[in-house]
Amino acid sequence: MDLSSPPPQVRTDIPDPSRASTARSGFVTGLAWIRTGAARAGSAAAGHFQPVVSAAAAPLRRVAPAWQGAAKRVGSHPFASRAAGAARRAGALPWGRALLLAGLGVVGLAALFLVWCAATLPPLRGTLPTPRTVTVQAQDGTPIARRDVARGRALPLASVSPAMIQAFLAAQDPWFEDGYRLDAGGIAAVIRRSFRDTISDGPRSGGPRLTQRLVRRDLIGAVPGEPRSLADRVREAMLVLWLSARESDAQILARALDLARFGPDLVGVDAAARTLFGKEPATLGTAEAAYLAGSTLAPAQQPDRDVTEIRALGHAVLDGMVMRGRLSAAEATEAGRALDGLSPVGTTPVIRSGFPDLVLSGAADRLGPDAPREAVVRTTLDRDLQAMAEKAVDRRLDAAGRGGTRAGLLVLGPDGGVQAVVAGGTSLADTPAARRAASASLRHLGRDGRPVYDRLVAGPMPAAARRTALLALLAGLARPPEGSDDPASRDGLFVGPVGDLLVGTYLSGSAAENGAGDGPEALFQDLAAQVAKARPVPVAEAREGARDSARETGSTARAAPRPAWQNPGERPAASPSLRGVPRVIDTGRLRLDGQSVRLAGVEGQGGALAREFRQYLRRREVTCQAAGGADLYRCRAGDQDLSEVVLFNGAGRAAPGAPPELQAAEANAKARKAGLWQ
Repeated sequence: MDLSSPPPQVRTDIPDPSRASTARSGFVTGLAWIRTGAARAGSAAAGHFQPVVSAAAAPLRRVAPAWQGAAKRVGSHPFASRAAGAARRAGALPWGRALLLAGLGVVGLAALFLVWCAATLPPLRGTLPTPRTVTVQAQDGTPIARRDVARGRALPLASVSPAMIQAFLAAQDPWFEDGYRLDAGGIAAVIRRSFRDTISDGPRSGGPRLTQRLVRRDLIGAVPGEPRSLADRVREAMLVLWLSARESDAQILARALDLARFGPDLVGVDAAARTLFGKEPATLGTAEAAYLAGSTLAPAQQPDRDVTEIRALGHAVLDGMVMRGRLSAAEATEAGRALDGLSPVGTTPVIRSGFPDLVLSGAADRLGPDAPREAVVRTTLDRDLQAMAEKAVDRRLDAAGRGGTRAGLLVLGPDGGVQAVVAGGTSLADTPAARRAASASLRHLGRDGRPVYDRLVAGPMPAAARRTALLALLAGLARPPEGSDDPASRDGLFVGPVGDLLVGTYLSGSAAENGAGDGPEALFQDLAAQVAKARPVPVAEAREGARDSARETGSTARAAPRPAWQNPGERPAASPSLRGVPRVIDTGRLRLDGQSVRLAGVEGQGGALAREFRQYLRRREVTCQAAGGADLYRCRAGDQDLSEVVLFNGAGRAAPGAPPELQAAEANAKARKAGLWQ
């Protein structure tokens, strides 16, 4: 051994076999540990998300058979084989693979989008509304209107009257019972119609219209006129195809009746029949079925408020039933007559005026975004004054014969709140003037048993502003119903004060001015007489207020120029037994305080002389004292005896046995050739 030579160098870069084996063993062990942990985590996650995934995949499983059949039909189409060949040729091009991958990516995203739409389909039972009740009260707490959000029971077709079924089909889809095939052309038609914003009303050409309306309006909840998203359009096509493939026509029709909206608050034919007519759906007659079916054509209208409009839609439904051969012409005519006199249970002039709904819309902000289960709204409406207004309008319509005549009345309090309203045309529209009147009419608001808003005292509204508001509201009440023909003449509007109230009246239609005093002015006088009896006011104040109103607002009523009648002379007044503003029947008869009054010693005349007498007494208060007969009176307007005034102006003849002063007045008129002695 040569100890002088350097020691040999040991190479450290050569791996140690034992160390390498140990490292490999550790790596394998770690990898196995990671795999085991991942498997355990995956199992736990799968167990946790399995119910969620199952629920989301339920719609996919339901539509899977239909889609499998469609996929087979599409795959067997010649176009599919040509598309596959084009894809292979595109893959051989230089950029073909990139384009093909991009196309596959787009197809994958579209597939994911379709899967998401299918997983988020709405339930077939529809969205259940939250039950709630809102009660509108008069000033004394008496309920005057009620709005309930209700969902009816799901009923089979056997529990619905045949008339209701045929009326619903005539309104929604007269061609629903025609044959329909879910072939390639039918599927394409459904998809094409789902992407249209409107649903055709004509005969269908490859698309189930009732099913499409059921899905779009009642299941998805699309609002007509508002934009729809792409996802909603795709969901609509999926649901229409699924229902058409899986359910029979009878099942689809029963589902449509169960989910149809009969107004904004009633869902289902069961709720509509019970609420509006107090009947079971199986007992509905033809006229009632036409009314309910007409309300589905205008779901935004209230069935107990927009009665005239829904009756017009009901007549269109009857025409559709005749077209389908389910109703004869004679049966349709009879049902139309019944429909003209049909109104939902509990419909009142206050509800038909739209006043409660205006107040509810004004109270919505104070109720908050989430609807309460129970709410109470108290208004300024005076029940006694409302009863007087309804009686006055009924008497005016009876006097005009009611044929084509519309009359209405509106009373505003000192603060601009509505105290009485009767609508003869359409309901109050949601205008700025109507919203201000509704806000002024709101007195108390309660939500789920606790008070939210109280206004016990309100400041008076300026006279000019109150008069302007009343004229705006009155013009809205007097307009004819939408779509109706109103060729008859209009007698006009009239506005005047009665104490601290401002009253506006209108009369339009076929009524003409005659001796009975028809017109908005006579309607005003009738209400003023009732109010004067129930709420006496100083005569001078009432007379001055009426004179000021006539000067500032005027009347659009047709009236002849006031004749220059002469007073025969002053006589002392007698003690009165009747008092008020009269309504002229003829020159010898008045209606005062709801009672017929015959002027003593006068044989009255009608026509032009009666109209002149009415102008002479315009808004003047009269006092009458019994003169011996059951309805015989001596009446005075101020200091003038009306019997003597009539005879002095030649507007009547002296009755046999008339007092000397009345005979002298008649002789004076003959000498002057006044009135009928010309």
